[in-house]
Amino acid sequence: MQQVWDLLGNGIYNSPKEKIQQGTHESVFCARPGLDVYQVSSWSEMKEYYNPQDVIEAARLMVSVADKYQGNNNFEFDLVDVLRQALAEKGRLMQKVVTAAFRAGDKQVFELASQHFLHLILLQDQLLGTRKEFKVGTWIEAARSAGQTQEEKALYEWNARVQITTWGNRVAADQGGLRDYAHKEWNGILKDFYFMRWKAYFDYLACVLDGKQPEELDFYTLEEAWTKETGFYSSIPEGNTVVVAKNIFEEVF
Repeated sequence: MQQVWDLLGNGIYNSPKEKIQQGTHESVFCARPGLDVYQVSSWSEMKEYYNPQDVIEAARLMVSVADKYQGNNNFEFDLVDVLRQALAEKGRLMQKVVTAAFRAGDKQVFELASQHFLHLILLQDQLLGTRKEFKVGTWIEAARSAGQTQEEKALYEWNARVQITTWGNRVAADQGGLRDYAHKEWNGILKDFYFMRWKAYFDYLACVLDGKQPEELDFYTLEEAWTKETGFYSSIPEGNTVVVAKNIFEEVF
């Protein structure tokens, strides 16, 4: 485990003074789709100051001793968190492959790479679902519990959903640049919001590659629909953390 913390401490946890950035590194999974996506929040100043392979190696080391520490709550939390970041690193690399394939007009590579990218989102969603702390249901349940009536519960759920996605109406989200300001790599929202958004974008690009002229995507309309849904996310963990983590790492890396 010491090697794990050395890798992280000398890498992703060690932002150089000359590259001070506001907030943490952001996951491409949570970004509003585009060909040259980098940051998620509109004012992010994140820099590439660490080697993504160090995070992946840290995840490998944690997976390799997971059976030994199974049942240790702190270890299992860190296992999920580090592997979550490793999957995000893999996603950033794969998104670049998607973009290169699209620009080259390579339909086959585009299809394979975009499907792989989407699958990574679903795997991250599955992983995070093993921990209550990483479930959107925990967030929504807390909001609903503050309401005294069904109307209040619905209102508080809407506010909770808006806060982590659009941050408000179209003006606030787009012109104000507040969308995805409080984005979350959480089980539930990954599968039903971020996956949906990226799939819609890839479907659009696939039409372009086929020589069609699809209508431009209105991302806000897609995003707002999720904010208006109500109550079907659970806060109860699903699956064995160690088993799920080992299976996902073996499949992806």
